[in-house]
Amino acid sequence: MTYRRRMRNDQIALQLYTLRRLAAVDLPGTLQAVAAAGFRAVELAGLPETGPGELARLLHGAGLRVVAAHESIEGLRGDASAVADRLAEVGCSRAIVPWMPENDRRTADDVRRFAADLAGFAVTLGERGIRIGYHNHSFEFAALDGTTVWDVLLGNLPPEVEIELDVYWAAVGGRDPAAEIRAAAGRVRLLHMKDRAAGPEPHDVPAGEGILPFPQIIEAGRAAGVEWYIVEQDEPHEPLADVASALRYLESLAT
Repeated sequence: MTYRRRMRNDQIALQLYTLRRLAAVDLPGTLQAVAAAGFRAVELAGLPETGPGELARLLHGAGLRVVAAHESIEGLRGDASAVADRLAEVGCSRAIVPWMPENDRRTADDVRRFAADLAGFAVTLGERGIRIGYHNHSFEFAALDGTTVWDVLLGNLPPEVEIELDVYWAAVGGRDPAAEIRAAAGRVRLLHMKDRAAGPEPHDVPAGEGILPFPQIIEAGRAAGVEWYIVEQDEPHEPLADVASALRYLESLAT
């Protein structure tokens, strides 16, 4: 499903990695708190080891829908079928590779091989009804062999491989997040919506509490066909309060 209108409340989700320390202590209580904060959709990452059946039960009990899950490239290379089985059991139809190992980005040719792997997994997972995507950090925008990891990656990925653009890390990498969304229109399907604090040292804060232009980011996302706007922080100060603050801010910008 592709939206072509301003962000809606039902397109806002939460990356559970933000609450990983709370989840490690009390996963059921954390999921209930996520729902109480007003979220109805989540992305999986950073959770304690939990069987997919039990995780599905806890998510269902909290009234939370799974829109994506972060899955390592190593896990996919090891057994993509097992990854697909696990995702199917929790009702997740999207796998996002969240990191490119250093060995896969030493040269432009390394990045091309990484892109070829993702293209292959797009076929393998696609046969199971699961889409695959890639999530950026800031290293992708550094110089590499006269270009950048990002440009090589986008130039070699088939359209079946989606992009989850982290607007904070794009900004830390020296890019304009809205411009990057427009440049990859038609393949950016998810955004990580964390803000950048003012000051020279990179630090993330809840959306709406920093310097990133979220109205412009959301408009670029609408035009590009973004489906999910996902609240996230790597290092929240007060995890539950921070995600609730970000949700309220994004809701204020939604239709």
